[in-house]
Amino acid sequence: MASAEIQRLWKLSQIDSGLVEIRLRAASLDIGKKIAAEIVELQKQDAEVGGKAKKLQADLTDLELSQKGIDEKLKRIDKQMYGGTLVNSREVENLQKEIAALKRQRDTNDEKILELWEVVPPAKAAADKIEQAIAAKTKALADRRKAAVAEKAALEAEFARLTKLRPDALRGITPGLMSRYDGIRNRMDGVGMADVTRTNSCGVCGTIIPERAFQNLIDEKVVTCESCHRILYYTEGLV
Repeated sequence: MASAEIQRLWKLSQIDSGLVEIRLRAASLDIGKKIAAEIVELQKQDAEVGGKAKKLQADLTDLELSQKGIDEKLKRIDKQMYGGTLVNSREVENLQKEIAALKRQRDTNDEKILELWEVVPPAKAAADKIEQAIAAKTKALADRRKAAVAEKAALEAEFARLTKLRPDALRGITPGLMSRYDGIRNRMDGVGMADVTRTNSCGVCGTIIPERAFQNLIDEKVVTCESCHRILYYTEGLV
């Protein structure tokens, strides 16, 4: 059974261990860095795929406007030819040549338009898919950062609570033992004590406690783990 002083030290070590855990959790707090990196990659894809889709759509729009312009011009020429304003055959011949050229251009445009009608929808669908993915990731990032803010606030509150408990926990611990504990804690990542498990091993590093050391624990002496050198805490019935 642990002495009263060791029991008080154990309570202090639980506070210190809690503070260490909070610091570790705060340092590893997920603020969405992975999601942010994924968004950057998606934006790169969007610049390529989305840019291609926009260019194809722009080309299609230009061709459709060109066709509309050709049709309107053909109507004007047709009206001119049959409106009784032409006075000689050369003018008629020139207009016929212009009509032929416009119709060839229209046929060429029609072929290109048909090709674009095949490729524009899938290109737009691919771009839309990436944009939807970016929107979803952006929302996930906002949610993650909001959650991180809440987690940070909770950790800070718990840190403040434990820090407030520490001065009272120091009472009743002799300076010598406190100095020894602090020295171990400073060397061992802030954890200066370890409990003894039911298998008579160190609860931190798992090293089996030798029989003589275990007897010293029963005799309420200060015992440290042979491996990690933390002060051991033992009490009958410890889980």
